[in-house]
Amino acid sequence: MSESVILCEGYHDRAFWAGWLTHFGCTDPGEQPGKVDRIPVKDPWGITVARGHFAYHSPSGKFVRITPCHGKNNVLPAAGSRLKDRQGKPLTRLVISTDSDVVAAPAADTGAVPGYQAVEELLKEFGSPPKNEHGEFVLDDGATIISVVQWQAEDAPAPGLPEKQTLERLACAALVAAFPERGQAVRHWLDSRPGALAAGPKEHSWSHMAGWYAEFGCDAFYRKLWLEDRVAEQLRLRLTNSGAWRVAEALAE
Repeated sequence: MSESVILCEGYHDRAFWAGWLTHFGCTDPGEQPGKVDRIPVKDPWGITVARGHFAYHSPSGKFVRITPCHGKNNVLPAAGSRLKDRQGKPLTRLVISTDSDVVAAPAADTGAVPGYQAVEELLKEFGSPPKNEHGEFVLDDGATIISVVQWQAEDAPAPGLPEKQTLERLACAALVAAFPERGQAVRHWLDSRPGALAAGPKEHSWSHMAGWYAEFGCDAFYRKLWLEDRVAEQLRLRLTNSGAWRVAEALAE
């Protein structure tokens, strides 16, 4: 018995991961086709999945858990706690998923991914494990793999894109690439707001959501991105460049 765990910042990251895993063919064991009511889901140790956690089965039957940590500052402590529990609850893969939060720059100028340094510091408590060829940390002779996924899109500054590297920028970059006319429309709207503060990542993403996906709502917006082939392809390109696509593929094996 084992599980893979994705630790992410919040509910919208959880929704994006849920849509992504579904895109790869993972299934929600709590769903009942044609029914609103859900079936309680148990983890590999017979404990009900609750407290905002989502559970999925990969196509081969592996158990994948998505855990929103209610803020970026809570992700690494949650990672440390889960790693300490791995002897009693074996852990195949731990994914630490956060925003990069750096200001967008050309790919050649971005430097090292900042999240790796914080993870390396955390892992000193666990013997400073080595990295594999993909830059992932390897514990217990390969029994546990720790992956770092940071949301970013190395698109040049453009109308409709926020500057800070976040999930919102990734989503907006994919949308603007798939539907180029939307970027300018979002920029015009944001610039026209009377007395508004400077537009950040959420102002941009929710403008895209309100303009073209309002009927779905905020949470479903991040799942909906994976249901549009044009947008999903643009997400794939960016997530492949950041190395995140390979991590999701491994989860969905």
